[in-house]
Amino acid sequence: MVVADRLAERHFTAQHEATADLERLNVADLSPFLRGLLFTDGTVSRALEAQMLSPVAVEPVEQLSTPPPAREARWLELQDREDCIRRRVLMTSEETSLSVWAESYVVEQRLPAGFVDVLGGSPTGIGGSLGQLKLESWRELLWFGLGSPPPWSAGTTVADTLTRSYRIITQGRPALLISEAFAVEMHAGQYELMGSAGTARSSNGATPGSI
Repeated sequence: MVVADRLAERHFTAQHEATADLERLNVADLSPFLRGLLFTDGTVSRALEAQMLSPVAVEPVEQLSTPPPAREARWLELQDREDCIRRRVLMTSEETSLSVWAESYVVEQRLPAGFVDVLGGSPTGIGGSLGQLKLESWRELLWFGLGSPPPWSAGTTVADTLTRSYRIITQGRPALLISEAFAVEMHAGQYELMGSAGTARSSNGATPGSI
């Protein structure tokens, strides 16, 4: 437990900023794959496809220009009431019950010209767009916890999500702040990504209950 706590403290730089609606979550209570997702600084859709062995679709829900909330504005180093682009997407897989909601605040003027257009046409979302433009950047993990699906996730029956927030920094300034909520379920005493349990157990050709 001590090692898990230190791991989270070392990599998440603003855990104290976690919202009141996020419960404290011990990293040891997550399946190995969920721990990998929590700490990854790579393309999430690619990691999901590798685990699910199924294509992952990134479906835009909303994209508009708006001032971000105060906390997000502070981590994006924006002035009061300064606009940025808010983008909301849902990641799903036809062959599984995967559900991942992502909300991003994008400071367009700190990114290459045309980035938003590339993002709009990318089937792999922000990670794929950054890779397509070969933009040098790094991700700073901020906070995480156990929460509910976001308020804009209409019609879902999911109860729990592993939620994390991070920002992407390029040329020394934060350009994006992203919050991801992964639908999870409890299995054998650990949280697993919803829809991944059967995939993980059958990926070697075995069926549940076989040796």
